[in-house]
Amino acid sequence: MSRLLFIEANDSTHQSKGISSQMNETFLSSYRTHHPEDEIIVLNLFEERLPFFDLKLATSAAKLFRGESLDAEESVPVEKLQEYLTGFLESDKIVFSFPMWNLTVPAPLHNYMDYLAQAGQTFRYTSEGSVGLVTGKHVLLLHSRGGDYSTPDKVSSDHAVRYMVDILRFFGIEDVETIILEGHQQYPDRADELIKNALSACEKAGQRF
Repeated sequence: MSRLLFIEANDSTHQSKGISSQMNETFLSSYRTHHPEDEIIVLNLFEERLPFFDLKLATSAAKLFRGESLDAEESVPVEKLQEYLTGFLESDKIVFSFPMWNLTVPAPLHNYMDYLAQAGQTFRYTSEGSVGLVTGKHVLLLHSRGGDYSTPDKVSSDHAVRYMVDILRFFGIEDVETIILEGHQQYPDRADELIKNALSACEKAGQRF
């Protein structure tokens, strides 16, 4: 039995369910059908409302991982950070579902990745630079964006998928797949086809992931 952590960074609580939610539901339905024995944990970052990762929390986390004592004020937020980090590290398969917001990922997802980026836990410093410490993870990125960022003049503006791939590699994770729905708003005449293809890819990914 494997443990799947499904991390959702779509603000579906404040809007009607959109295409990102359809992609999520298609993948999860397929996954549950084809992997009935697996444990599935769904983490909605907009519902979690993680406290902002600031210098105070970073300092407290560093103390925790050095084995130093924490005072009462430091303990509560650091225990929460440890909870999210442990959940990530103990999962065999991880899915990140997120749209593009202003050329990058939504703020709650970036904040969550800051929670995970802990020296000595997901990476370490060496004289030759940082080295990732996370191995044996299979990661899938489900991403949607209304515009087309695959063209030569736009590809450099993608700071969403590129950021996620880079930070995961920073952690040592190389096994990263992507399913990207893009252009369905830019090309309205092709929207149905693009959405259909993305949902089909999600369904197939649920079978084999």
